[in-house]
Amino acid sequence: MAFSNEQQRREAVRRVLAGEPVSVVAQDLGRSPPWVRKWVDRYDPTDEMWPVAHSRAPRTVANRTDTETEALVVKIRERLAEQPWAQVGASAIAWELTKLGVVELPSLRTIERILVRHDTPRRDRRGRYTPKGTPYPAPPSAAPNACQQGDTVGPRHLDGGQLFYVFNVVDLGRRKAAGQVCASKSAVATCAALTAIWARLGLPERLQLDNQQALAGAGRTPGKLVRLCLAHGITPTFIPFAEPWRNGVVEHFNDTFDKKFFRTERFADITQLVDRYAAFETFHNATHRYSALNGATPDQVEARVGFTPRLRTPAVAIPTDFDGLDGLDGTVEWIRLIRSDRQLRVLANSYTMPDEVVYEYVTATLVVEDTELIVTHHGHEIARHRFPLS
Repeated sequence: MAFSNEQQRREAVRRVLAGEPVSVVAQDLGRSPPWVRKWVDRYDPTDEMWPVAHSRAPRTVANRTDTETEALVVKIRERLAEQPWAQVGASAIAWELTKLGVVELPSLRTIERILVRHDTPRRDRRGRYTPKGTPYPAPPSAAPNACQQGDTVGPRHLDGGQLFYVFNVVDLGRRKAAGQVCASKSAVATCAALTAIWARLGLPERLQLDNQQALAGAGRTPGKLVRLCLAHGITPTFIPFAEPWRNGVVEHFNDTFDKKFFRTERFADITQLVDRYAAFETFHNATHRYSALNGATPDQVEARVGFTPRLRTPAVAIPTDFDGLDGLDGTVEWIRLIRSDRQLRVLANSYTMPDEVVYEYVTATLVVEDTELIVTHHGHEIARHRFPLS
């Protein structure tokens, strides 16, 4: 005959009080002798609820967040939720706590548990992006520094109208981010910013960029930033025209920069902005968890794989003149969608492509030392052209 838990406890106590040995009762019920003794000791003829199990949870939790910090977490979440554009997750709340001077910062997991305890409603999450339509030849990016994405934010203005730009870079393999404040978005300023960023992130195998003139160059010759990349053994890769989502990771980080950092503080001057952005960069890399990293932070991924970045060569100067690509080797890549006119456009050059690649993506790779452009489609070479660097 099967007993419920409470019936089994009553049966054990009844038989022991009737004189049966504890060991025999335990064996018959499939329990241990200490279990039988516990319920015999707990038997109370004046309390009908004596066979009901008690919670084993401790009445006090030694490391529970103090009530003041817990209330502060909830209040910050409420304030953030009032702004439709603001981020409201645990990392956003943690950043607000640091700005308020909270010394003992709760972990992101603790903040999430606090929000659950207070029945805080969650915002609807966007579904994971599923690629549709024409296959896209995205560069390999799984390993740390296999591919970095870079993009310019700005112009932005401080109080008093002082103008500035920010160049942000994110390593796709570990989602580690770095940014540098610039006085302009010129090629020289961007090269200087990138040099400072590589001192922190290390050098990538590829740097993926959009086609703005300061990055890609003009006329028939790639610009100063391309020269800087090639001098460090990096392949610059330029995404298709008018498709900014191909740089989606750094674009998302730009949004984080705007909504979580720049629009949440007041900065007296550029010096304070630079100092605070450096603190935000460190905070992001240490605490921001990415689903693409299975919930890990950039710093955790770096430590887990034992990654050691390749650092830039100090002897390589930042290009200040338009020197072309003389004396350099390596490759430059352009990813392009071929439209109905069948034209592949790379800087000021245009090449006619075969009919079979219309409305398909191709990758055009410039082999610098040979001044030759190799065009591939789905990994297969479909054309070669001379590429004059003048």
